Amino acid sequence: MQTQVPAEVTAELPETVNFVRQVELNRTIEGFYPMSKLDRLSEASLGKEGYITAKLEFTDSVGFASLKGKVSAKLLVECQRCLEPVETELTGSFKFALVNSEEDFELLPEEFEPHLIVGEEQSLIELIEDELLLCLPMVTIHDKDCSEYMTKQNRAIQAELKVEKEAEHPFAALKALKDDLNNKVN
Repeated sequence: MQTQVPAEVTAELPETVNFVRQVELNRTIEGFYPMSKLDRLSEASLGKEGYITAKLEFTDSVGFASLKGKVSAKLLVECQRCLEPVETELTGSFKFALVNSEEDFELLPEEFEPHLIVGEEQSLIELIEDELLLCLPMVTIHDKDCSEYMTKQNRAIQAELKVEKEAEHPFAALKALKDDLNNKVN
């Protein structure tokens, strides 16, 4: 679990910013939020401890104001097999074109997702939280067998595969019989 902010990330991100102004300044913002500020993401995890990190680049790209970003977090969530805690790492990236009306959506190149600008200030924290929620896996499980039941199941599956592999050679028994007879004759 990411309980400490990485050394290279020194500043807490603001909750809102003027996206258009940031593009005009060609600004890159890098920082963190404590998990306690991300209510929806905290609901998906087993606690509010830890931090998420983000790097956001506001630029003018292909004639459109754009926001490119990378987000990451480590969450403690419930394993869907054994119901015990498991740590999962979320990472995501996005590339938004900042538009003022829905009519502009059709003008965007395919590389951009549209982000509608409403008002002076936009919520940075909501945008980052949305992106991290999209990164959540549908089902979270431990990488290894996390219960005695799963260990038994995997052994049974391996045994079945071995039997199937042996059954794939229908003349293997005849070959063994032939080899046996040859050994007796010699």
